[in-house]
Amino acid sequence: MRNGKNLYDYRAMLVFSIVIGIVFGFLAALTAFAITWREYEKHKFTGKRLFMEAFQTAIFTFVVFLLLSLLAGFLLTRFVIK
Repeated sequence: MRNGKNLYDYRAMLVFSIVIGIVFGFLAALTAFAITWREYEKHKFTGKRLFMEAFQTAIFTFVVFLLLSLLAGFLLTRFVIK
């Protein structure tokens, strides 16, 4: 225990951070996919290459949002929530 906190508090914040990261990461990934698809369509990409470029952008966006959510949860648990 640190400062009277138990392990349950840390696990609850971790689960909350993961859920928030998944939800907003999924929404951001969908948006990134749609934007990338439309922009690459303008530049005459077609077929599998168009899909793969948009999909890679969506995956990257999802991972970034998930990691940022975990970082925010860690920082809040460590330095803000007492």
